Amino acid sequence: MEYRFSEQQQMLKKALQSLLKKEMTLEHFKEIVEKKHGFSKDAWRKLADNGWLGILAQGKWQVFEDMTSLDLMYLSESFGERPFPGPYLLTAGFIVPLLSQLKLSSVQQQQLDLLLSGESLITTVLPQLAKSQNGIDFNWPSIKIANRETNRIQLTGEIKHIPFIQHADYCLLPVRDNSGGVSLALLNTSLEGVTVSAEESVELAKPQGTIQLDHVWINKLDFIEGFDTDHQELLNEQVIQYLLCTNGEIIGGAEEVLKRTIHYVAERKQFGVPVGSFQAVKHMIADMHIAIEKARSYSFYIAAQQETNQDKNLLNVMASRYFSTEMYKKVCEDAIQLHGGMGFTWEESIHYWYKSSIYQLYHITHPSIMIEFVMQNLLSPSEKPQGITI
Repeated sequence: MEYRFSEQQQMLKKALQSLLKKEMTLEHFKEIVEKKHGFSKDAWRKLADNGWLGILAQGKWQVFEDMTSLDLMYLSESFGERPFPGPYLLTAGFIVPLLSQLKLSSVQQQQLDLLLSGESLITTVLPQLAKSQNGIDFNWPSIKIANRETNRIQLTGEIKHIPFIQHADYCLLPVRDNSGGVSLALLNTSLEGVTVSAEESVELAKPQGTIQLDHVWINKLDFIEGFDTDHQELLNEQVIQYLLCTNGEIIGGAEEVLKRTIHYVAERKQFGVPVGSFQAVKHMIADMHIAIEKARSYSFYIAAQQETNQDKNLLNVMASRYFSTEMYKKVCEDAIQLHGGMGFTWEESIHYWYKSSIYQLYHITHPSIMIEFVMQNLLSPSEKPQGITI
């Protein structure tokens, strides 16, 4: 596939790269992830001030016309190249496009305005692609309803692995009703009875935590479009778009690792010559480059060929995500090997990208689940294996 981007797309990406280069040096990034728990309000506001959080916003919040997931995926390569301690893709690729297309109350609109201005941070509970009685689908963790009154509802329960919950002012919280539908509440994390605790995360730039609700009362007005509205189908659709956009960050990260590795093997000498002149090293570098370009072409093709059928969309995105995440991990492992004895040390920066590759490999899904899902959907019903084990 030949992929070309318009002059506007290239200008936007250069502007974003310029901002990140200025505001997020690797030294500044290290300081934030190691001393400030993986989030910087100042850096987040600068992204917001330049309009980057509203790339896919709709309605009155729309900043750019005719922007799609392909555009955001292309832009997000910059966040892979230069790691950023903040939930950029979660915000710009999931929360903002989701909220901006819903009928929000005046209070909820104010919270979206504060998010887009960088004054507030909203996170969200995410599903897991997992097995169920109906096959493999998104499993949304939800909070239980403990009690009901005319104008308010009491919630109780615990949800783990929520990105940036320890830094968030609000959380998009799924609540499952008796009919099995998923309602969506915008929960203030400072309410009485809400406890947030940090978890350990392999990816320092993407901290996560647990939220626990101990019989917390919230108003029915806190539910988006009302308590009885089922948002599950829309949530699934938005998660698919979000996962597609993360392919850009993966590709950008792999590209940066390759650049750093080429620079290292060109400078590092053995037997009086650069190690990059050895044929075995050249072959590994070439294989890394080819793998990245394959993942980039595949991801851009999927993004450009968006299906109207959600099941077909999910299959395409899962296939491209599995290919890209495996590529990212392999490129990082080869880079560590090519960096020799320094490759695995904390002092060598490659470990930041390697941890990112591990995080992406298991984010929302699992490699074996992705393989099984793709196989089951590619085979005809008569060919589908029974009790497949990966």
